[in-house]
Amino acid sequence: MRKRNLRGLVMTRREFIRKLIKGSSAILVGTLWLVKKASPRRFVRALRVKKYPGHLKSLKDIWKEAKWSG
Repeated sequence: MRKRNLRGLVMTRREFIRKLIKGSSAILVGTLWLVKKASPRRFVRALRVKKYPGHLKSLKDIWKEAKWSG
């Protein structure tokens, strides 16, 4: 049970330990979040394709005007 003193209510030992645990867990969670956020990201190299996936067509005559060109 809480007791009164001149300044108001006195905190019991159990309440103090609860507040201490809550505060330290909040600090720990915040610190872990910052560490995770600030850690350098790993990068993955893309696999290089051995050959072009599809048909290769030779270029047409670039000097000849196309049907739909402006």
